This record gives sequence, structure tokens and C-alpha cells, in this order.
Amino acid sequence: MGPIPAIDGSSGARLPLKPVYGTPCNGCGFCCAAEPCGIARQFIPDHPEEGPCRAMEFEGGRFVCGMIRRPGHYIGLPDWGDPHMGALFAGALGAGKGCDADDLA
Repeated sequence: MGPIPAIDGSSGARLPLKPVYGTPCNGCGFCCAAEPCGIARQFIPDHPEEGPCRAMEFEGGRFVCGMIRRPGHYIGLPDWGDPHMGALFAGALGAGKGCDADDLA
């Protein structure tokens, strides 16, 4: 696999290394840079099937999921529904369950 282009806003900051599959997430962003999740492909208008997710956000030295943090921004809806929609998306994505990106070795 070659380099993964990311639309990350990190301004060249040193990013966390990918943790081992199943260990706690450290916000490295590998999973979202490798491919968009089904939620992003389904709900973000005109999101491509391949390439980095358009909802990747960089804050505090780590990546966060914009579809969990502020889904209305990406879907085109008012932000008053963000807490509820974000919680639903977090559950569907298994947020907080650990790294789900396969190890490269």
C-alpha cells in the first residue's frame, strides 16, 4: 500500500502512530484516511467511495470523527441535532471499542 493522502488540517504536525488492532484508539486517523466508513458514504452528499473521509477533523494532536462530533455540518442539517445524531453514529461505528483498522504486518 502506498501513502494515504489525508485532508487533515494537521499543518504537518507529527501524528500518533497507529495502535495495534483492538487496543484503545489514539486518534491516529489511519482508518478514516484509508477509506470512508459506510456512514460517511451514505450521509455526506457526493462522498466518493474511496480515498480519505471528508469528515476527518484534526484537533488537539489527534483526529476525531466529524460525523460523531458535528454531523449536521457534513450532512447539511441544523446543528441542534448534532448530539443525538452523533451519539447514534458513534454507536453504529463502535466508537470507544478500540482500533478497528487491520494491522499492516
